Amino acid sequence: MSLIIKIIAVAIVHLLFFASYPETGPSGNYYLAVSLLVWSVFIIFVNTCAKLVKLVSGALGLAVNLAAFALMGLAIAATMPQRDHTSVLEKLRARRYPDGDTLRSGMLRFGVKLDADIKTNMKGLDSEVNKAIKKLKED
Repeated sequence: MSLIIKIIAVAIVHLLFFASYPETGPSGNYYLAVSLLVWSVFIIFVNTCAKLVKLVSGALGLAVNLAAFALMGLAIAATMPQRDHTSVLEKLRARRYPDGDTLRSGMLRFGVKLDADIKTNMKGLDSEVNKAIKKLKED
């Protein structure tokens, strides 16, 4: 796996956590920026180590990369700030998973309006279905 893909994966993991548990309070954006920077540097270091380990065994190199990403996910879940002062890790242990409303509000933080996108796509789908029905009636 190339280094660029790994750094993009770091960003995706962070975005998934922040979209799933958006109630981070005022320090959430700072946490996101610092955490992205720290974990990107860590992954660069691990990438160098994994390349050296891959010389011995390809499977062991993959295991090192997977362990690094597992550690990152655990650390984010344990340290990400929440307004209710309950860590994401504790919420996951208590089986308090995000629901649809939480995901919608989390995606709004990044400028994605899921409801509007779905409505727009449904209108386009309806018009295509109507065109197909008209075409079938003409034949």
